[in-house]
Amino acid sequence: MGDLLNVKQRQEYAQPTLPMSADGAITIKSGIVVVTKAGVCAMTLAAPAYSDNGKRLVIDSHTAQAHTLTISGGLRGAGSGADVGTFGGAIGDGIELYAYNGNWYPVPGTNTNVSFA
Repeated sequence: MGDLLNVKQRQEYAQPTLPMSADGAITIKSGIVVVTKAGVCAMTLAAPAYSDNGKRLVIDSHTAQAHTLTISGGLRGAGSGADVGTFGGAIGDGIELYAYNGNWYPVPGTNTNVSFA
């Protein structure tokens, strides 16, 4: 299968990329989040809208820190029992999520050393 193209501009489609160099909210619902903060980065992610079904978000740590990701409503909609993910503290720790029915779900096999509680 070929590359995805932006038909209007006849260019290859590039996923949005968001560098996280400071604590704060992840403001994209689809694309790649690159965590670059030198210290621990405390990130938040709002629950997706139903219209976001199928969107995928990759969160990848480029620094060796135990970053945190707080998901509104919890992973898989589990609430406060699974709303805070803690990265293991190594470069390359991360997770890929997809949106479905107002919640974020991990793409099977893509969670690399991020524990939710």
